[in-house]
Amino acid sequence: MSAPCIRLSLPRRWLPFSILLGWVCFLSFELLAADKGDFFEKRIRPVLIEKCGECHTGDTPEGDFRIESLADLTKGGMSGPSLVVGKPQLSELIKRLEVKDPDLLMPPEESLPVKVIADFKQWVRDGAIWPDSSKSMMDEMEEDVLPWAFHPLKSISPPEVKNSDWCRTEIDNFILASQTQHQLTPVSSANKRTLLRRVSLDLTGLPPTPAEIQGFLVDESPKAFAKVVDRLLESNSYGERWGRHWLDVVRYADTSGDGTDMPVPEARYYRDYVIAAFNSDMPYDQFLIEQLAGDILATQTPDDPRNHEKIIATGFIALSRRYGNSRNAEYELIIDDTIDTMGRSMLGLTLGCARCHHHKFDPVTSEDYYGMFGYFNSTQYPHAGTEHQKERADFVSLTIPESLKDVYDSPEAWAVSTKSKGVGNTRIYMAGDPRKKGDVAPRAFLSAITSEIPKIPDGDSGRLKLAEWIASPENPLTPRVIVNRIWKHHFGKGLVTNSSNFGKQAEPPSHPELLDWLAHEFMNHGWSIKHLHRKIVLSSVYQLSSISQPEQEKLDEANVYYWRFDRQRMDAETLRDSILAVSGTLEPGTGGRHPFPPNNKLNFSQGNPFRKVFDHNHRSVYLMSPRLNKHPFMALYDGPDPNKSTAQRASSTVALQALSMMNGTFLREKSIALANRLTKEASGETDRIQLAYELVLGRPANSAVQAEMLEYLKGYQSQLQSEGRSSEDVKLLAWTSLAKVLLSSNEFVYID
Repeated sequence: MSAPCIRLSLPRRWLPFSILLGWVCFLSFELLAADKGDFFEKRIRPVLIEKCGECHTGDTPEGDFRIESLADLTKGGMSGPSLVVGKPQLSELIKRLEVKDPDLLMPPEESLPVKVIADFKQWVRDGAIWPDSSKSMMDEMEEDVLPWAFHPLKSISPPEVKNSDWCRTEIDNFILASQTQHQLTPVSSANKRTLLRRVSLDLTGLPPTPAEIQGFLVDESPKAFAKVVDRLLESNSYGERWGRHWLDVVRYADTSGDGTDMPVPEARYYRDYVIAAFNSDMPYDQFLIEQLAGDILATQTPDDPRNHEKIIATGFIALSRRYGNSRNAEYELIIDDTIDTMGRSMLGLTLGCARCHHHKFDPVTSEDYYGMFGYFNSTQYPHAGTEHQKERADFVSLTIPESLKDVYDSPEAWAVSTKSKGVGNTRIYMAGDPRKKGDVAPRAFLSAITSEIPKIPDGDSGRLKLAEWIASPENPLTPRVIVNRIWKHHFGKGLVTNSSNFGKQAEPPSHPELLDWLAHEFMNHGWSIKHLHRKIVLSSVYQLSSISQPEQEKLDEANVYYWRFDRQRMDAETLRDSILAVSGTLEPGTGGRHPFPPNNKLNFSQGNPFRKVFDHNHRSVYLMSPRLNKHPFMALYDGPDPNKSTAQRASSTVALQALSMMNGTFLREKSIALANRLTKEASGETDRIQLAYELVLGRPANSAVQAEMLEYLKGYQSQLQSEGRSSEDVKLLAWTSLAKVLLSSNEFVYID
């Protein structure tokens, strides 16, 4: 669970809030009279921190109401006293937790669970015991103590281990050493079929074909798996899979997000740039610099045939959410979205929490925030059109090489440039209000890491200086964040749990030495993401089976030390693309421009915003992604939120998903396509069942399964014949039903 950006120090004995909520939902606690202080520590303080601390701590709390001590709660804020000790029915705090009016409800937009509210009532009724009540909840860190992620990378050597034969890469030394320390041993390796399906879905988002499976099974060479990995990394499907991961954290969308949600046909150029960058293994430092300052780089190299790509890369900034219903309405919020997304995606920090005041947890000051604000306030954002200013403006012209003019249907990019005037430093907005200006904040970096203030020429936004600092080997945050993000996508969880928050609120890494070793290894090999992939997937720990062992679960139920591989559910894109692939309906290519109206007819309003959904049979990364609504399949299966940086997607299991698998139009159509493929590519029923299992599940059907499926087909066909269906209908519908059974099975949807 991600945590809000407030500065609190949680004692080690406190429970994570996710565990607390689990307990309050499933267990019934009886308050022990002798332990009311412990009741507060375990059930009240964590909720105050998690749900209230972001807005009601620090120098400028909302409503002038702080929650930093019992005295603060008793005093209250603008609405008067919040707490009447012993009388929950008279306490404004309790009333705000239970009120039905959404304008008064606290926390906003999300009522606390009934049991948690009951805990607060119990706490107030029993005297509102706050241990050491004269002490503030917001104990400040000593000035010379920084969160772990702000410290320089450590130079680490892989530890020596007894069972060195188990170690395939240096990663295994770190993992095995931690397992040994906790009396754990790794399970056996996955079989070849399981491993091939795992790595194929992981690196390309597509299942292996029967021919690829057979080729791997017969290859007995020591390099057989390495050859598979190389093939997958050289596939165009790799960039389509891993580019989507990056699009999650940069909140990619094909619309502007304002009141009209105006379509931006050119946004797809940035999407395609990201996919191509992953496929070409562009050095990650270059990848970041181009996204923050590619337009500036292009002016420095006027003859570079890649200049159009560098400009398109700044779509990272242009993608910032628009607000209101006029050109550049609430401009400070557009820039805040840029800074917040940059912080989460590149630095692993919630920089947006320093907009109104110093960050309440992390060493990020308002001066730091508005120093960065100055870079983007000196930047010209494009305008896609709104109800009141329909004309598009400030798109950036592209010089397209002759050989690529068929790829780009528009000579303009949804990109940014440096403003022609108003370039320079920005004054601090007091409490985030642009009408109340404070001191000038020089354009700089994070003062907790470096005191350097770059020399920026007059008329220059300075974004290139910022980009070069973010991508510098001297910045410890950037390499740690990206190697952890890559690790998370391979294993389903990061060494640092929240891959976009490395601040004080985040849990420290489970394997800090491994994290720093990976960061050094990454940079020492040219910031190559593909090199990092090879190191990880060729390791023994990646190749472990997902089969659990009860004895080890007792020691490490959460598998923190990677003694087995965690089973994972396909994400929305992988599920959709895999269904397309096995049904034989997946089309190559991007699909080109989305079927928006022509640019001169993009007329939408707040009362009639853009709400179209476009579908096709290309990879899901190429689906049109609007901000005010989602593609139905993406929405149902926990696709990313294009309005904000998505660090970790949800993985829900709800009835609508099962109903969609049984009755949905998409699965019905693809099941018919798969049935037609089976009848076309295999002659007899036994061969068709075998082909179905190889295509969908990546394994053969044994004799017992064969018999079961034949019996199923016989019974289904008999029922249809009794209804008077034609022989052709009977055959197609029976095989369609079998196809639907396989496509909706857990074995297909989950990755072992």
